[in-house]
Amino acid sequence: MPEPERLLVAHENADSWLAEFEARFPGLDHHVARTAEALDAVRDLAFTIAYSCVTDGFPRTAHRELRDWPSLAWIHVGGSGFDHFTGGSRAGPSLTNGAGVLAPYLAETLLAALMALNRGFLRAVRDQQAGRWAPWTFPALAGQRLAIVGTGAIGTCLASRAKALGLEVVGVARRPTAHPAFDEVRPLDDLVAVAASVDYLSANVRLVPETTQLIGAEVLGAMRPTAYLLNASRGAVVDEAALIEALQNGAIAGAYLDVFATEPLPPSSPLWALPNVLMTPHTSDRVVDWELRHARFFMDNLARWLEGEPLCNIVTD
Repeated sequence: MPEPERLLVAHENADSWLAEFEARFPGLDHHVARTAEALDAVRDLAFTIAYSCVTDGFPRTAHRELRDWPSLAWIHVGGSGFDHFTGGSRAGPSLTNGAGVLAPYLAETLLAALMALNRGFLRAVRDQQAGRWAPWTFPALAGQRLAIVGTGAIGTCLASRAKALGLEVVGVARRPTAHPAFDEVRPLDDLVAVAASVDYLSANVRLVPETTQLIGAEVLGAMRPTAYLLNASRGAVVDEAALIEALQNGAIAGAYLDVFATEPLPPSSPLWALPNVLMTPHTSDRVVDWELRHARFFMDNLARWLEGEPLCNIVTD
């Protein structure tokens, strides 16, 4: 007879949804670790399932060890990024994530940032702070061209919203296929050529070796001096030193950045002071109930697991 399932919840703020979980799965043995220290204290217990949700107080570096726990058969990531679980010392457990759960909200943030850059809101804030009345004009969004690198859930949500405003949207993907949300989809090998033809370039890919520093000096050098970069994927997708140089010398008009090579962004980073940069602290998809939304998606997947049904959002290296 198979051993009963035993769940480890590695989540700092699990109390925000735990009562709903316990009502839905009243007989399931589970333990909650809210800190890295609490996680380390139970590493020798025979958990078969882990729900891993990264927060500011329980960072991804502390969750990484789960990939090598021999008893685990399945890890679900309460988020879309799972690069901290790849490259382990063994084949590892099955891995699923919450890709798509918060895609609409991240897409809305990217669109808001795109519009703020288009409308010159960075200049407006500086003028307001200086008490300066200096009107300016801006180009209409309709007819401008947006490239979205990554045609997954986030890229698709952004594409549909951008097209509703009249932008022409081209997708760039590792495995390009036609998609109704995009006017065209090009292969990753065409990225430099695409970058040279657009007004906005948005990075929406997961971090893998192929996408590490994907947007570097060559791509940035191909962009128009009136074009903007948006990155809400992973900091390492962009060559940050090359980006800073491009922003400082006017090779591109500006950028919206939610992710960085080092987080929190060091006080010494030139990005803090650049007048053509709009930044948020890795919060582009942080809708107020984001933890509950991810937990509910996990619970739905857990129900499938317990019934022997296929899991949603299975991921691989």
